[in-house]
Amino acid sequence: MTDEKNVATRDKILNAAERIFLEKGKNGTSMQMIAVEAGVNKAMLFYYFSSKDLLYKAVIKSKFTQMLGNIASVMH
Repeated sequence: MTDEKNVATRDKILNAAERIFLEKGKNGTSMQMIAVEAGVNKAMLFYYFSSKDLLYKAVIKSKFTQMLGNIASVMH
């Protein structure tokens, strides 16, 4: 896969995971639910994120980074 396609797939998974985590909570969410929402198979999901915990942390980190960027833009 190209780097561009890898980034697009990873982003698609992160966005799907965010939606499902918000709706169902971490404990109510399965990797299968995320795979279906993202339109990828579970093997592809596990290629990018080897566990639900790592995926959850990636979602939190992504949102936190976005929030810091927004704060920085307001401060300048």
